[in-house]
Amino acid sequence: GYSRIRVTSAEIRIRPLELADLIKLREFECSSGLEWEALVEGQIRGPLPRRYLTAPLEAGARALVGENSLGEILVVGAHHIEPAFEQDIGYIEVVAVAKAGQGSRVVLAAGEVVTLGELMMFALFRDLVAAGRHRRTFARIDKRNTRSLTLCDRVGLTDERSDLHDEGLVQRWGTLPEG
Repeated sequence: GYSRIRVTSAEIRIRPLELADLIKLREFECSSGLEWEALVEGQIRGPLPRRYLTAPLEAGARALVGENSLGEILVVGAHHIEPAFEQDIGYIEVVAVAKAGQGSRVVLAAGEVVTLGELMMFALFRDLVAAGRHRRTFARIDKRNTRSLTLCDRVGLTDERSDLHDEGLVQRWGTLPEG
């Protein structure tokens, strides 16, 4: 269940990734040992943050982190423009919740209760809208990753398609909310 931590959205600060975060992210743990979780953890500990910090502005790439009041990074998310499409479609590359934050609930200002994964997805959606991205967006997910597929369902990425580049993945598409 979701009883581990119950905090308000004011206690979790979502902000852009900074160079100083690289040190903290080297220790980021999100994997329970499953293959796809270990792959994501390895990316977050290694090349992914550096790639986002050095991406040219025209790539529309942005990584966000969510930290608690102690400065601990509990959730990481990143998006960029998918270059394979004619329109500037947003691609949610990663949303990962640290083991210390898995199962946590966040109470939003309006009283709605969400997981840290949902909080990050909504932050990425707001970021895509603010950047003027096309309103369609998608994520690629390992077919075995039921937690991420369920997260996509909860945030509105429900249109499932085969991934042409990797038969082990599916794409989940949806329309960004207004503002």
